Amino acid sequence: MATKENPKATKTPIEALLDLKLGEEALQLIQLRQPVALSTRMLSITTHKNILLNRFNSCFQNNCLDVNGFSVTGNDGQSVFRLTQFICPHGERYEHPISVVATPFSSKPFFLTVLHSLINNNTDVEIRIFAWDPNGNPASGVPVNWRCRVELPIIIL
Repeated sequence: MATKENPKATKTPIEALLDLKLGEEALQLIQLRQPVALSTRMLSITTHKNILLNRFNSCFQNNCLDVNGFSVTGNDGQSVFRLTQFICPHGERYEHPISVVATPFSSKPFFLTVLHSLINNNTDVEIRIFAWDPNGNPASGVPVNWRCRVELPIIIL
């Protein structure tokens, strides 16, 4: 209920956030969801090499998940996230090989290093991106575009 002390009381939370009164048509146009990643599932070939004996490679048909997204480094110069935060998971299990590439989205010079690991019984991939300024200090607030490819093994029950 609006009062002199609280004139925003009759506004919707969106109107209060924007600090203006919106009509019904304008409220319907506001999007509260934002695309954060693009993913593709595709048929792929996984190559296995015998590291003990000099033999021919073995190749197996498999599935692959390819995801790209956007992140920003925190105060410590790191961005840590899980792949399932950017996809609609269906209980998949992931395997190596995993490839992660990250690039800063900035006109300023930054260096990035990346680590990844399988977690939660191979049902997720944790990605750690570290940003460094030109002097080698952790860089906060660096926007980062990233891409991860991971094997989705075909499991026959």
